[in-house]
Amino acid sequence: MRVQNHSAYPQCRNRDEQVACVGEAMRRLGEGCTRQDLKNCLGITDSQLESVVDDARAYAVEASTTQTRATVPARRAA
Repeated sequence: MRVQNHSAYPQCRNRDEQVACVGEAMRRLGEGCTRQDLKNCLGITDSQLESVVDDARAYAVEASTTQTRATVPARRAA
């Protein structure tokens, strides 16, 4: 697996942004990613990860299972 250091986490201004950042990293790394993968990818400490990991997991699952459907007017759909 090729791990890149995405430097978005230090720029997060609040907890919601941190949760979203870690959740997106979970989605990017895919199923089976480890704590070490997340720490290496984001460049964060174990305590920083521990503070948001449960909410980030829920965010990643919800973002992966929610589908946005495009709406097209009936005249254009046919």
